[in-house]
Amino acid sequence: MSFFRMGSRIQVLDNGTLIVHSINDKDAGDYLCVARSKIGDDLQLMKVSVSMKPAKIEPKVYNKKQNRTVIKDTAAKYSRKLIDCKAEGDPAPTVTWIMPDNIFLTAPYFGSRINVHHNGTLEIRNVRTLRRPIFKNPFNERIVSRMGKTTVLNCSANGYPPPEMIWTLPNGTRFTAGPDRGSRHHLGQDGTLVIYNPSKEDAGKYRCAAKNSMGYIEKLIVLEVGQKPYILTRPRGIIRSVSGDPLFLHCLADGSPRPSIFWTVPGGHTLTRPQVLGRYQLLENGTLIVQDTTLHDRGNYVCRAQNDVGEAVLSVPVIIIAYPPRITSGPPPNVRAVAGAPIQLNCAAIGIPNLALERCYFNFGVGGLEIHRWFSFGMFLKPGQGSKEASEKTLTALTRHCWLETGILLQSIQMGEL
Repeated sequence: MSFFRMGSRIQVLDNGTLIVHSINDKDAGDYLCVARSKIGDDLQLMKVSVSMKPAKIEPKVYNKKQNRTVIKDTAAKYSRKLIDCKAEGDPAPTVTWIMPDNIFLTAPYFGSRINVHHNGTLEIRNVRTLRRPIFKNPFNERIVSRMGKTTVLNCSANGYPPPEMIWTLPNGTRFTAGPDRGSRHHLGQDGTLVIYNPSKEDAGKYRCAAKNSMGYIEKLIVLEVGQKPYILTRPRGIIRSVSGDPLFLHCLADGSPRPSIFWTVPGGHTLTRPQVLGRYQLLENGTLIVQDTTLHDRGNYVCRAQNDVGEAVLSVPVIIIAYPPRITSGPPPNVRAVAGAPIQLNCAAIGIPNLALERCYFNFGVGGLEIHRWFSFGMFLKPGQGSKEASEKTLTALTRHCWLETGILLQSIQMGEL
């Protein structure tokens, strides 16, 4: 005995019974049973019709626009909620629930908090509120990191269902979860992106997105891979300057981002930007100029180059050279002059800073002594009247502007005495 219709769902028993598993509408039709032996054959035709009903869910609210059944229900927060899904059909349909986070749960399913029973009822324990994703820090950020230092970009977000975190790198590569083998990037469970051994190629715009069934949000993080400042100009030893001359102190620095230059002078004041402050001037290139230096300008000048990555410090010791005035050539201690005739007294001296030497002319007139002065930086005429006893005053009183001291006795000599 044999049957002329076979398939994977068809089973033939030894007693001639034909079993068709999971019958459907395509199994309807004519089935021919043939019994054959040596002395003859016998045939029997059987017509099979399949009675089926499509799956149907008992509707409560039907949405014509979306062509689906919509069930509206409410639940208290943290309560236990049962949602029925009564489905009919022949054969009996299988019920599947699609959760807000796009997870499919087919009956029967039993989880830690959510169950789908055999009859299709969805059970939710400890009901939670659905919330769209919200970043803990919603603002765009600018992060500066050093080359080679592990960098963490934070993009933590809250929401329910827990949002999926998606990172897009500057080169367009997308990270969604877990480590990427062979890569220097790792996406943590809290949404943080870890970059190992960053280089300048890692700098750029990073986009972080958080997505769940309730919404989608995105933020921008700009990463700058910087370099700690380093100072290019370093003087060898002590800087020497002459009193009265301008002092130039250079502090050329490099780094990424470009460092800012700060100078601290011996008095403790700090220049934080290019400016002119009294005798101090700070240029754009970091050079500090001190005008008209004096002995009080000596000491340590400290230059600091700072950026977001770090700081470099340079200390420059400065001494100011100055010598007190010293007369090298002067008039004799006693000078005889003729009344009414001019007399010239020369005074040569050395010192640092350069001295303003003067020459003094004395004219013994009728009214007394007239004094005329000429300075090395220009002529200055100052006639003065005084008694003849003024001739006996020292040159100290006449040349105190030069800071020189020497005693010269002037004597008035009449023409008859020559």
